[in-house]
Amino acid sequence: MEQKSSSYPYVVEPFTEDYCGNLSWSRLGNLILRCASMHAGEHGFGYTQMQAVHHAWVLSRLVIEMQQPLLTGQHFSIETWVDRVYRQFTDRHFTLRLADGSVCGHATSTWSLIDTASRQPADLTRLADGGFTHVLMADRPAPIAPLGRIRLKHPQPVDTHRAAYTDLDINGHVNSIRYIDLLLNQFSPEQLRDNPVRRIEMAYCLEAYWGDTLSVFRDDDPNDPARSLYEIRKGGGETVVRGSLQLSHQPAEK
Repeated sequence: MEQKSSSYPYVVEPFTEDYCGNLSWSRLGNLILRCASMHAGEHGFGYTQMQAVHHAWVLSRLVIEMQQPLLTGQHFSIETWVDRVYRQFTDRHFTLRLADGSVCGHATSTWSLIDTASRQPADLTRLADGGFTHVLMADRPAPIAPLGRIRLKHPQPVDTHRAAYTDLDINGHVNSIRYIDLLLNQFSPEQLRDNPVRRIEMAYCLEAYWGDTLSVFRDDDPNDPARSLYEIRKGGGETVVRGSLQLSHQPAEK
């Protein structure tokens, strides 16, 4: 029987940690996306296979929730699987485990498949030969809550960033995970040391490119003092990303 999920081993290596000595969120995010790519490739619908038919996967939603941080030298694994397809989107999930098998975190994501010529989304229910329905695990849904409501009622400008070379991915867009860095940079090292990030939510709305000026806006979540809401907008005011950071406790002022 075909193995529908895959698990990939890693270790927290020196120079992949953040100021607090934990595996950095950017490193973790990129590993999660790497696992998604490897699993898809193993089952015939990865980057290379889709590129050959002029299609590309686009990340639409990403939620990462950590029960405990990963420390230097710790061995861990990331398991990933896909549970459903609904027309233009598919959901992919992840579970992170320590070497002893205990769970230390989860993630969930939503993807669309774009025609690289027309830039229009494909109908995933009509892919040739059933697409990747053979690996769906319908009995294993998301291990964490999906993306919550991110609505800024009183957005306050807090930062600007000009997209540069090191922000870009292979497609020439600002890397999806790079936006997480922009949100984390709104806190001081002491705030994140004393109140570690527990959950990150990202909703990707529009692509940004080299030279774009990205403006970061922030608002408080009226229902959760430990959760802050963000929008990242580019030049003309278009929203590129909506996101939220939920800390372990309400942060102290800078």
